Amino acid sequence: MKNSTCSQRGRFLRIVCGTLLLAAMALGLPETAAAQSTKTLRLTGQVFDEYQKPVPGASVIVKGTSRGIQTDAAGKFSFSAEVTPQSILLVQFLGMEPAEQVIGQRTSFKFILKEDAAQIENVVVTGFQTISKTTFTGSATKLKVEDMNIKGVTDVSRMLEGAAAGVAIQNVSGTFGAAPKVRVRGVTSINGENKPLWVIDGVVQEDIVTVSNDDLTSGDPTTLLGSAVAGISASDIESIDILKDASATALYGARAMNGVVVVTTKKGREGAPVINYNGNFTIQLRPSYVNYDIMNSYDQMSVYAELERKGYLNSDIVNAANSGVYGKMYKLINTYDEKAGRFILANTPEAKQNFLMRYAGANTDWFKVLFRNSLQQEHSLSISAGGAKSRTYASVSFLHDGGWSVADRVNRYTANLRNNFKPARWLDLGFQLTGSLRQQRAPGSLARNANVVSGNYDRDFDINPFSFALNTSRALTPYDENGELEYFTRNFAPFNILSELENNYIDLTVADVKVQFDLGAQICKGLRWEFTAAGRYAKSDREHQITEHANMAEAYRADYTSTIRAANKFLWQDPDNPNAEKVAVLPYGGFYNRSEDMLLSYDMRNSFKYTTNFGESKHTLNAIAGVQVKYADRQRYSNTGYGYQYDEGGTVATDWHIMRWMIEGNFPYYAMNTTRDRFAAFYANFDYGYDSRYVFSATIRYDGSNALGRNASARWLPTYNFGGKWNIMNEPFLEEKARWIDQLSLRASYGLTATMPPSANAAAIFKNYNATRPSSSEIESVIRLQSLANNELTWEKAFQTNVGIDVSLFKHRLNFIFDYWWRNSFDLISSITTAGIGGQKTKRANYADMKSHGYDITVSGAPVRTKDFSWSSNFTFGFSTNKITNAKHVPNIYNLIKSTGGNIEGYPVGSLFSIVYKGLDHETGIPTFINEKGEKSSKVYFQSTATQYLKYEGPVDPTITGGWSNTFRYKNLSLNVFLTFQGGNKIRLDPAFKMTYSDLDAMPDKFFDRWVQPGDERYSSVGAIAGLQIKNAENANYPYSSYNYSTERTVDGGFIRLKTISLTYSLPDNWMRRTRIFKKISLTAAMSNICLLYADKRLNGQDPEFFNTGGVASPLPRQITFALNIGF
Repeated sequence: MKNSTCSQRGRFLRIVCGTLLLAAMALGLPETAAAQSTKTLRLTGQVFDEYQKPVPGASVIVKGTSRGIQTDAAGKFSFSAEVTPQSILLVQFLGMEPAEQVIGQRTSFKFILKEDAAQIENVVVTGFQTISKTTFTGSATKLKVEDMNIKGVTDVSRMLEGAAAGVAIQNVSGTFGAAPKVRVRGVTSINGENKPLWVIDGVVQEDIVTVSNDDLTSGDPTTLLGSAVAGISASDIESIDILKDASATALYGARAMNGVVVVTTKKGREGAPVINYNGNFTIQLRPSYVNYDIMNSYDQMSVYAELERKGYLNSDIVNAANSGVYGKMYKLINTYDEKAGRFILANTPEAKQNFLMRYAGANTDWFKVLFRNSLQQEHSLSISAGGAKSRTYASVSFLHDGGWSVADRVNRYTANLRNNFKPARWLDLGFQLTGSLRQQRAPGSLARNANVVSGNYDRDFDINPFSFALNTSRALTPYDENGELEYFTRNFAPFNILSELENNYIDLTVADVKVQFDLGAQICKGLRWEFTAAGRYAKSDREHQITEHANMAEAYRADYTSTIRAANKFLWQDPDNPNAEKVAVLPYGGFYNRSEDMLLSYDMRNSFKYTTNFGESKHTLNAIAGVQVKYADRQRYSNTGYGYQYDEGGTVATDWHIMRWMIEGNFPYYAMNTTRDRFAAFYANFDYGYDSRYVFSATIRYDGSNALGRNASARWLPTYNFGGKWNIMNEPFLEEKARWIDQLSLRASYGLTATMPPSANAAAIFKNYNATRPSSSEIESVIRLQSLANNELTWEKAFQTNVGIDVSLFKHRLNFIFDYWWRNSFDLISSITTAGIGGQKTKRANYADMKSHGYDITVSGAPVRTKDFSWSSNFTFGFSTNKITNAKHVPNIYNLIKSTGGNIEGYPVGSLFSIVYKGLDHETGIPTFINEKGEKSSKVYFQSTATQYLKYEGPVDPTITGGWSNTFRYKNLSLNVFLTFQGGNKIRLDPAFKMTYSDLDAMPDKFFDRWVQPGDERYSSVGAIAGLQIKNAENANYPYSSYNYSTERTVDGGFIRLKTISLTYSLPDNWMRRTRIFKKISLTAAMSNICLLYADKRLNGQDPEFFNTGGVASPLPRQITFALNIGF
């Protein structure tokens, strides 16, 4: 009989895509009830908790049917259903144990639900399977939606901060779409991304673009696409599981070395339709100069006066690339007003003094000019309904951020439709359609470039509002005395920040659609077949619009004098006439730059699961085996348009000389790249348990990728894991004697994991370019070898070991989890210097090694839990450290002293080194250091590979991370206080010192303590404003760049932050009862990113997480959120 049943089901599976099944999916199958002794009864009753309080929103259903309803605000229910005396009434509510009662001849019922604190935590979702924690041998953390849904936080990845031990979140940029730096148990690669794999409802969420470690902090426009989950609404999330060790991530094999974050979204539930509305109204508070070390305008003008005395701010400034107050003064002095018959400004001491005094008293608050107390709104509406054979969840959401600064704004729309069908008891079908659309504006920005000669990052035409407010003199004014925009000079052209932000901006549009289909069939007892298929299409369109009125366009036309023409790098020098003056080759219009990134991916997984128990159910066996295929195509297109006339309806007027300039300079004014990623995997997992006491787990997976070398041993990789668990609480010697112990388990795992290597190429790469020649007639095309083939390019790998203990006491009132882990990484990608055979001296290869270890601690529980009052607490602590044990690349000084740190054998990944500061020169006040030769000097050669005289400060990534959340509930009132912390790392202060300053620059208050005369070096470490003679002698030495990278400019990166305080009030049940419409209403007021309770005092307002690199980067604002949640 069983074989016959299996055969029939097998035939059904072979025609699963037939029209009969599609009809069943679309229309649902009719429900039937037992005809025998069936009668229609009206069932009424009430549901209470252990404290006799009504439970609103509980699901009440006749078991095995779709007939049911949800309780009202008073916990009452009433509905009609066809039942028999043997029918069972089932009541369920999240966080409580389900209850059942046989109907018999009754029509009135009373249910009392018992609290089940561990209900949502008793399983781990891996994306491949849902495993009971009793049999799970790995290390994982489950986060409930209420634990991480921080009001006002719109990016899911930022919600993990401080919530899970061993998971570090660094908000290196707070701009919408930019990803924080996420690390699960530290770094696993020397040059790789080190970010975890995101899995949404069992399907890997592929990145649209690849953003490296350095790119995360760069502020480049590409970072706006850095977050893989920016298009997900937090209201749609049910839970998040973070898989940390080799056992937990085993089924992801060669993609899981960095950890896996599994997001499970909400599904429809059985019962009457439930409608929920969530509204978040967030006020983003404007920053203030009170928190920063910046001179006011009067003090700033006094410094400018010294610059004037030393010969910097004289009449020659009218030809300078950048000038502010003094530049404007001398231009007015030299400008003749024909109508008035005189120069606009008299060249007298009195007139100049009066002119300068206006700016000395300006004290412009650039934060007030460029930022505002903006309102961010997020609205989401969802509906959940269903019966025994069909469940539906649908939601829409809208986010509008008017912009913290005048330069940015965001609109995001999301939609989600999820249906789950059960046309037969042995068959499950699922369909999900999700989509998101983002429309975002950001300040116009170009990519930054590292200048290893001067030790600086260069970014032309940077107009980042936050960076501008911190680095621009407060003596400058945005408006003149007549209320008109006031212009100064940048890049030889007129500049006003408000005008520039209106005429130089990026419009970003991101569309993302995913379709997912799930099928599960119980073939026969214990054997189940599951199939998942998903397709995703995502496209970003980035338009950088630079109008003819923008400073960037005007700079290409700035040819006012011969001096300016000679100095302006944005003018063209005819190579055929080298003695001729430079000329403007953008006579009309501006720029229209466009970049498109497209992702088309498919993911299919086919698996069989087998579950059985035997020996009086003492022996349990779970097995899974399957195959996965992934297909991902990425295409990137970019184009730079010249002479686009915005004021003329888009008419293009391109001077052919600018095209010649770009071609001869090898500038790719258009480009298109396509990447085709193909991936296949075979996997199997085996779990055996005996008497719920002893568990053994083994997993093997075989992965292959076309992105690696042609050798089979390089392209294909087997990974494996072994794990075991001892549930001590189920031992007879403990089970009866210690009932206060709810859980006591020891577990251990060991396995091999891997990840894709960072950007390295298996195939040889050749590029063509134009050779540099004295004359354009002699220019010829050349093919250049960029990279040799590497047939042995393979996965980066690691052996991981984890030992842990889980303890839960006093009915889950006290929980303790401890994990100690260590990891040996090998075959890591790193550069190595060779003999140059083949034409490439420095190559990237799999040869480097690294060791890591650390531990995670979680202490949580509800120490106090009474009828009216409860206190729950969750404390997380993670420690991780690493050491590069083999890497033969030779970094130069600059690579080790830059703010993101560098890599060198014997030290951690991202190690920060400093130039040793040796005080100020007695005669000149110029800072001195220990240079690359071990000598005291004002000059340090940044390109030198002699790094032995640098001082090791520490890693830039924190070794200690964690958080502490406390929730206090009194009746309908709830208060949450959340702290986050990190430590063990060093950071570089923002570069604030230069060899020469213009009258555009702001200076720190510390500049008051600068060296002025011989002897001051005994009291001050701030260098002098060098006179012209000293400046000309020292300019090529870049002493102040060295000072910015010295031991004087390095501080502790540890902090304790008061992250969130929130207060929630739920309206009383009797109020809800009177409305007959609402089931629940709650109001929340929250404040986020409140303050630093502890940080290095030398930071002077600098956020220890944020990298102020300009571009599109901005820190997380301090914000106040009011939230409204309504259930219908």
